[in-house]
Amino acid sequence: MHQVTAPFGPSPEGTPVLTFDNPSDLTQVREFVCECARAVGLHAERLPALRVAISEVATNTLRHTRAGGTVRVWADEGAVVSELTDSGTFQAGTCPACPGSEGGWGLRIADEVCDRFDLYSQPGKTVWRLVINLGAHRQSPAVTDRYSGP
Repeated sequence: MHQVTAPFGPSPEGTPVLTFDNPSDLTQVREFVCECARAVGLHAERLPALRVAISEVATNTLRHTRAGGTVRVWADEGAVVSELTDSGTFQAGTCPACPGSEGGWGLRIADEVCDRFDLYSQPGKTVWRLVINLGAHRQSPAVTDRYSGP
């Protein structure tokens, strides 16, 4: 997971969007992201990894913010980009470094299964960007560096 210091550029015009605010919405979030990813050509072998990653990030959004989030999915240069925006403020050095019995593994799992996992956070807003190569195999981080901010 890589925290960037500048906001990401906008998603392409016409990008599919889903808003969620309740734990009962998690199934819909997973299905929405996977259907969009499948539609833009994500290899079937990578869909379970994307399903787990987006589920973990969306669950964290519901657990650690007062509101839900918004998910957008699009294809860009041989990858599918899933972006989740929430009202939280991420503090570096918190849960990903020290998983415990109460949790803390979700972001580490997302980082392991995605080709790139970035975030941008400012007070009251965090944008999580999960990038998975459209091919059947996970790529090295250098291949997906172009999806992160400066």
